[in-house]
Amino acid sequence: MKITIFAAAALLSATCVNVWANADEAGYNQRAAQADMAIFRALDRAGDGLLAKADARGDMRLGTRFDDIDTNRDEIVTLQEMRVYIEKTYGVIAAPG
Repeated sequence: MKITIFAAAALLSATCVNVWANADEAGYNQRAAQADMAIFRALDRAGDGLLAKADARGDMRLGTRFDDIDTNRDEIVTLQEMRVYIEKTYGVIAAPG
């Protein structure tokens, strides 16, 4: 009987920790996605949804990942490429705009 109660308590504890960790990861991913979109918008000075490699060069937050985001290798990251990168990297849908 004591072993059953102990096992049930251990299982419940492990489940709670897992749920808490997943919620924390989801929150982190959402914040990271929002931060990446904000950086994209800040570096897109023309506001046309296009970010040239030269514009991102030197930016330690986005510039280092530029080639990963630029899937067609034209040295321009479009808003669509950025959204696809965010969805694949963080598992969240980027906010429109």
